Amino acid sequence: MSMACRKVYIASASMIRVSRYFTKSYKELAFDVVDEISRNLSNDGLNNIDYVIVSNVFSDSMLDQLDISTILTQELGLTPKPALRIETGESSGLAAIAHAYALIKSGLASSVLVIGVEKSSEYPTTAINKHLTKLLDYEVESIYDFALVNEAAFLMKEYMERYRYSREDLSSWSVKMHSNAVRNPYAQLKFTVTKEQVVNSQVLSDPLRLLDSFPIGDGAAAILLTSNDGLISNSDYVEIEAVFQATALPLNLRDNILELPATKLLFSRLVKECKVDINDAVLEIHDSYSILGYLIIEELGLVRRGKAPEVINDLNNVNLSGGLKARGHPIGATGVYQVAEIFKILTEGLGDVRRNVTWGLAHSMSALDLNSAVVVVRRCR
Repeated sequence: MSMACRKVYIASASMIRVSRYFTKSYKELAFDVVDEISRNLSNDGLNNIDYVIVSNVFSDSMLDQLDISTILTQELGLTPKPALRIETGESSGLAAIAHAYALIKSGLASSVLVIGVEKSSEYPTTAINKHLTKLLDYEVESIYDFALVNEAAFLMKEYMERYRYSREDLSSWSVKMHSNAVRNPYAQLKFTVTKEQVVNSQVLSDPLRLLDSFPIGDGAAAILLTSNDGLISNSDYVEIEAVFQATALPLNLRDNILELPATKLLFSRLVKECKVDINDAVLEIHDSYSILGYLIIEELGLVRRGKAPEVINDLNNVNLSGGLKARGHPIGATGVYQVAEIFKILTEGLGDVRRNVTWGLAHSMSALDLNSAVVVVRRCR
């Protein structure tokens, strides 16, 4: 089979609920999801993998552990398989999947296990926020204590002023995501909220509130990618159609701060190269802060610029998981969660959430669109 013709399928996917696992190590979290994949496979599939890729951001700074991919490969009994850690900030999960996809497409591997894991519960919120500032340019931004939450608040304020929205108007995103998360068995925040509760929650950086932000939590997710159709166990299977990645200049060097240039490029490429019908797709996008959710669906072309808050309640294919906002955002694992959730929604169901559509699209980005990725999947029937 030529490299161009090699198909890349999702053979299996597993997740644990995003939460704070004070009594479990990162090794135990990873073991739980890999063990589930092993049990899902009917023919000893894990013994035949060619590569282990681990997506993780903070193991060295929070857990004092370098080379986490080797350590996990040892712990999981998968030696002597080659192992690699991928880290591109918040987009690490999709970057790891993109690398696995490239290995299989190129013929260097037939099956790749991708594990996303992050463990941060041992730290208080202030310490975690300090680690998160490392995603920004230290010499230009974080050295001056300028944080992601400040940049997101700046965007929200500009959006409100430019398009004449009130603070309450922009609360719709959080309300929608919490409503979706109630049905997701893997979500961290399984409760509903009202606009009033969003507006009255703690101010993080005005006008951004606590309920506009993702919760801090631990998580692990895994997917097995393969070109071996013998590992595909049911008639409805999911193929990775394409992956796209891009970078962008920092916020202070952009002509229009309410545009996401890397994400815009990715979406334009996927429309041209994949001819995805967005109305026949489920979308998981990177809404670490509610304002980013609005900007992303505008870049995607689901709605005209400045109109996202008016239509979010009518969009029933966006972040069925609850998104980063309510499912949670275990940084290095998040992109793997997104693809695993889409896989389940298209096949056996994410809890009781299942959609009879063809396409799935996962979008992730680090900070405010500094390094972004999109994974496009197609349900084959």
